[in-house]
Amino acid sequence: MKRQSKPRAVHAYIEKRRGYRGGRAIVAGTNFPVSSVAAYVIKQGMLPEELIESFPHLTLAQVHDALSYYYDHQVEIDAEIRANAGDDSLAESLPPTDILRLRFDPRTGEFVVSNLR
Repeated sequence: MKRQSKPRAVHAYIEKRRGYRGGRAIVAGTNFPVSSVAAYVIKQGMLPEELIESFPHLTLAQVHDALSYYYDHQVEIDAEIRANAGDDSLAESLPPTDILRLRFDPRTGEFVVSNLR
């Protein structure tokens, strides 16, 4: 019986070059890291449409490909996000009502502040 191998995904909008941007995966033709796309969309809850409004040099196709790349390399990208997060000890020591979430509302063109938890 022949063993099937997992097909390797092709990410047309993502590039990763040794020595460039620390070897991080970035959106091709930009300096925007895949980890930043994942942090905004998956970790902070920003919609892909909101992200391209905030960063108009990105396209919706690029953002969706970056998210696909994130899911294909989730362990690696999550480690990169944690490494870039800095020291969260202050945030962890605050009461839940003191930790705020900032989201962009494309309908009003304004940022909305709410409690994180």
